[in-house]
Amino acid sequence: MNSNLKNYSLLLIACIIWGLTPLCGRILKDCMSPMLITGLRFSIASSIIFIVLAFTEGKKAFMPSKHDFIVLLAMAFLGIFLHNCMLFKALQITTASNASLIESVGPSITSVLAFFIIGERLSKIGWLGIFISCFGAIFIVTKGSIEAVLNLDLNIGDVIVVICEAMWSFYVVISWKLSGKLSPLSVTAWTCFIGAAFCIVVGTVTGALEVYAITPYYIGAFLALTLLAGVVAFATWNMAIGKVGASKGGTFVYLIPIFGVVFGVTILGESFSYKEVIGAVIVIIGMIFSAKAKLSVKEHKPKISDIKKEILEKQQNSETN
Repeated sequence: MNSNLKNYSLLLIACIIWGLTPLCGRILKDCMSPMLITGLRFSIASSIIFIVLAFTEGKKAFMPSKHDFIVLLAMAFLGIFLHNCMLFKALQITTASNASLIESVGPSITSVLAFFIIGERLSKIGWLGIFISCFGAIFIVTKGSIEAVLNLDLNIGDVIVVICEAMWSFYVVISWKLSGKLSPLSVTAWTCFIGAAFCIVVGTVTGALEVYAITPYYIGAFLALTLLAGVVAFATWNMAIGKVGASKGGTFVYLIPIFGVVFGVTILGESFSYKEVIGAVIVIIGMIFSAKAKLSVKEHKPKISDIKKEILEKQQNSETN
């Protein structure tokens, strides 16, 4: 019991820290450009994780196969480079509270992509949950106004956050294409490193690596974003999730948007209307439906070459026996 309490506490700590991400991004909008925030953050995070890997896993952590490296490139481009650069850009326009709430639609987008990319099937209850979550996200973005949709009177920052979550969902689904030879920590290190490289190269070419101001307040926010959200949260999450299991531990992610809103309202003094509360409740109800839905993976028809190979192997075995 004490062991479970410890692991659940670690999951809670990770979610609280991740809830700080929109807050820190909102603070840093007056400090440096989104491209520089992302590049610096993940350069530091990947360096720390690689040092840990050198002592814990040795050379194998630094030698991904060609197949895995290509997958890691795609993951880093979508989930680190695009997702984070766009998120910090969005936080220049929308509030940390809104971003936190809209991000909670991510699991539903992931389920839809998993259906099309790897053939993962959801039950009718699961699809109902996705529909409810998406409706809740739309409700938040439009502030419950149909006229806002018809007149395209939307906060562009909110729209960008939705696109960000699609990028992150691609990151999650593409990760299922990895061979399984790399540890989760190695995958994190490599995607952070490659994503940071994308930021530095693109930022240098386009002149998007800008510093606006530096104060102790901004430095504290950046360190919280980099060390706490980028390293500590991942470490505690991976440590605990291996003990309690993905199905039980995964439900803790529903707490992240709640913490994000609490931080935005209490620390930044952001306003929070009843319509956003309604939208948040709708999203969470949808996520609960989706989490409890049964999953199955579509069976793919075997290739002719695979069938021939299996027949030859059986013939060889019978001849040997």
